[in-house]
Amino acid sequence: MSWRNLSFRRRLLSVMTISGIGKLLILSFCAFLYIKHWESQDSGEKALGIARFISQSPLVIKAVEQNAPRLIENKIERLRSSIGAAFIVVGNIDGIRIAHPIKERIGKPMQGGDNQQALQFGQSYVSYAKGSLGKSVRGKTPIFDLDGNIIGVVSVGYLLTSIDTKVSHFLGFFLGMAVLVIFANAIIANFIARRFQQSIFGFEPEAFGRLYKEQQVTLSTLREGVLSIDADGKLRSINNSACEILGIDANIAINKPFVQVLPDSDLTKLLVTHKSEHDIELLLNGQAVIANRELIQMDGKVIGAVSSFRRKDEISELTSQLSQVKQYADLLRSQTHEHRNKLNTISGLIQLGKIEEVQQIIGQESLRYQKLIEFLRESISEPMIAGVLLGKSERARELGLTLNIEEGTHLDTLPEHIRAEDIVTIIGNLIDNAFDATLTKQELPYSPVIVSITDIGQDVIIEVEDKGCGLPDSLTLEQLTQKGVSTKSEHGRGVGLHLIHQLVEQYRGELTVSSEIETGTVMTIYLPKKLS
Repeated sequence: MSWRNLSFRRRLLSVMTISGIGKLLILSFCAFLYIKHWESQDSGEKALGIARFISQSPLVIKAVEQNAPRLIENKIERLRSSIGAAFIVVGNIDGIRIAHPIKERIGKPMQGGDNQQALQFGQSYVSYAKGSLGKSVRGKTPIFDLDGNIIGVVSVGYLLTSIDTKVSHFLGFFLGMAVLVIFANAIIANFIARRFQQSIFGFEPEAFGRLYKEQQVTLSTLREGVLSIDADGKLRSINNSACEILGIDANIAINKPFVQVLPDSDLTKLLVTHKSEHDIELLLNGQAVIANRELIQMDGKVIGAVSSFRRKDEISELTSQLSQVKQYADLLRSQTHEHRNKLNTISGLIQLGKIEEVQQIIGQESLRYQKLIEFLRESISEPMIAGVLLGKSERARELGLTLNIEEGTHLDTLPEHIRAEDIVTIIGNLIDNAFDATLTKQELPYSPVIVSITDIGQDVIIEVEDKGCGLPDSLTLEQLTQKGVSTKSEHGRGVGLHLIHQLVEQYRGELTVSSEIETGTVMTIYLPKKLS
């Protein structure tokens, strides 16, 4: 089984176990060397102290002067046994043994070759040498007579093998501790791995890394801007589209307080209010956007917030395109319905042999339609606006209503900052509202809906008048332009005036409403040709 196929828990356990064993082996080896060195040094100092004590004994001095081993034989041996030394050797000025643990070696030369400093220079010291009993650490000191002359040497030693044996007990203790630490490592590694995997929802590190990479690629392909902040209000992530829309450098902005990156945004308020927001309009870095905001929660605790947004003009463009399609569909449907009625009438007249009447109907229909088209072509320079008026005219006929376009209607090419699609949205919604208001009155025939458009002066003025039910006095203009507020009871209403109000505010224009229950409603839009 390869390393990558192992679970994270097993990998962490293996790493901690191997690293623990390695560290403990190094620690044990270093501790063994240190203790051995310390024990050897301590034994040497101890041996040197005993050697100095023995060298000052009058009996030892006498035995060396008289070359009489028997004077000190028993005393030296008892002392050696009591201190646990490997040997205590007393030698004369020539290095011949006067005392030795092994009687057969008395009278023979001392071994090790380390007596020169004591016998020639009168120094006391610790040395390491190999004698007749093996390698040992020795404390050596000279023996002086009463006149201060060097007459011999005392050597007290401990075998290095005995020191190693003593230190090996410490090494066994360290190895035992190593096993205990390895066992503890296994428990800790298992606990840490479990907690870590819980924090990454049970994913293995490679799977989590792959998921993170997939998320990054996914975010980079979205046209919507996406960014997130943490519980401290710092920017944690932002995709390429958000950087492009807001003009932000991600490399500089990441991990900075969000209020510094985007002072215009109030995304951090979600961390306090704990309320999500949907389809809200914002102005960020001078860019109008439509945004959605959601909280990021874990275990019931808010840990951040995320916001997705898109340029308002892109959404408006999609809306306007949809509006255009709808207008064209309404136009075609209205024309189809109207023409079907005319064709049925013409078919009936032909069967009755009323050829002159057929010709008269065809002529009237062609003339009316041609006059309307010709009027719109001469009065309205923008084809999209002319198209919506033509479509609404046909829609009015289908509903049994009349849409009158005032003769003074005139609209040249729109200023650069005013989009034709937005004008279509405004006109279409105003006319639809006028149709609905007119149909609520039961009196026949229905009064016509009147539309007027003019760009004479400093404003583009759009006015739609109906003789319908009027607006209730209980609703103010501010209330009417709120999303979801409508004078109609049907679900899904209350959007048209809200869109109109948004567009008017965008162009810094004005919406006025004059309404009475009996006389109907007049809605007027003023859009400045020049932005101040």
